[in-house]
Amino acid sequence: MSQLTVRKIGNSVGTIFPKQLGLNSGEKLNYYCENDQLIIDLKPLHLQHDRDLVEESFADFDTGNWVSESAMEKEFGKYGWGK
Repeated sequence: MSQLTVRKIGNSVGTIFPKQLGLNSGEKLNYYCENDQLIIDLKPLHLQHDRDLVEESFADFDTGNWVSESAMEKEFGKYGWGK
């Protein structure tokens, strides 16, 4: 089990999370207490991150910046595209 160290930050206390969690500065974390345990729920952050990736991947369609399969085959068929 990994541990986090609680530190004094101004008039409050806080901790530094490992960057492997993929958290960004300013993000809001959901938490709750259960049986003397503090549970930090990262699922909403991960869902939002996934939604942002999907929206970003469709941005080219909104701007008309995409190429059809037939155009790719015409341009790159000599290199084996579409075979």
